[in-house]
Amino acid sequence: MHRKKKPRFIQEIVKWHRTVGMVSAVFVLLLALTGMMLNHTDALGLDQRYVQSRVLQWWYGMVAPDVLQSYPVGDAWVTQLEDRLYYNERELGGHYGPLQGAIGVGDEVAVALADGILLLDRQGNTVEEIRAQQDLLPVRAIGEWNGKVVVRRAGEQFVADAALMTWSRISRQNVRWATAATPPAALRQAIRQHYQNKMLNTERVVRDLHNGRILGRWGALLMDFMALAFIAMALSGAWMWWQRRNGEPPGGKKTKKSAH
Repeated sequence: MHRKKKPRFIQEIVKWHRTVGMVSAVFVLLLALTGMMLNHTDALGLDQRYVQSRVLQWWYGMVAPDVLQSYPVGDAWVTQLEDRLYYNERELGGHYGPLQGAIGVGDEVAVALADGILLLDRQGNTVEEIRAQQDLLPVRAIGEWNGKVVVRRAGEQFVADAALMTWSRISRQNVRWATAATPPAALRQAIRQHYQNKMLNTERVVRDLHNGRILGRWGALLMDFMALAFIAMALSGAWMWWQRRNGEPPGGKKTKKSAH
């Protein structure tokens, strides 16, 4: 006994179901993988890992800004780019206020920020962060006089003791003030590249892959379309299962078994 041929529109539905199922499988795998990664962002350190790909940096429009300030200290340079500080090519961890100058004092380097002084050794390691007294803020410049650190604020000058803890007002005019300068082109490029390599973290890329926004507005619309396709897949799959459960081919009539 020949099985009744399925109506054409039913054949198209089955064909569509299979085709869309193969395509949507890619999106399901992508959503599942990125979803699991986002659920374990801290454990995977996604917010601390940065994308080095030049293609992705270009795609996101990541371009490091120009150097804001740079001060020579002997053979070294203290540079600020946005809120990050660099000693030569080495980034000093953390975020800092405006750089106001840097001078060498003995075996150390005193870096003036608007809200205090950062003390470094000659390798660029942080020795101490010193918050300036309220009456010294905001620091506008830093200099050296007779081997001691001097800061300027609103036309007034203050000299520090050896521990940079006690400050006294002075009226000296022969202070050697730190002067900004333009660092070598190779150093500027290295700092900008380092900064750019830490502009785009992995968490953002994974999140944008998950919601489709890595492709911009069209990516979000694509994910919306695929969500509708998933719903249609679920409904058509349930309908075909129900037809088979009742002994019917999808869209056909239930066939009777012949008695022998």
